[in-house]
Amino acid sequence: MAEDYVLLAEARKLGELIGNQDAIKNYRELSRQLELDIGAKSLLEQFEQLMEQLAMKEASMQPIEIAEKQKAQSLQQSVAMHPLLKKLIGSQMEYMELMRKVQEAITAGINQPDANASASGQIQQPASKLIL
Repeated sequence: MAEDYVLLAEARKLGELIGNQDAIKNYRELSRQLELDIGAKSLLEQFEQLMEQLAMKEASMQPIEIAEKQKAQSLQQSVAMHPLLKKLIGSQMEYMELMRKVQEAITAGINQPDANASASGQIQQPASKLIL
């Protein structure tokens, strides 16, 4: 349908606008730097693997040993103190905040009453709430 084409074309424009935001550019650059920093990449992978193992243990009701908790805490501190990883985490937060604001704006647009209906005094309520 022609309406779908227009909607998708506008969505592509929105994607391009988002891709040109400083938060996105910064995140891409820091991700590229992470790929080149073997030490930082290894540290992050170790942390992620351990967190996954602990989550699986927790889900299967297996006890988590004190040594595992200590290792997780130590790795978490190392990740938080690593300059590149610290920047990357901050950049991820900035990206997530931007995307949250974009989603709120989209939702606000979806929830706007129909201009024609409100002009005639009829505001239609949605049949169900959309969860986006």
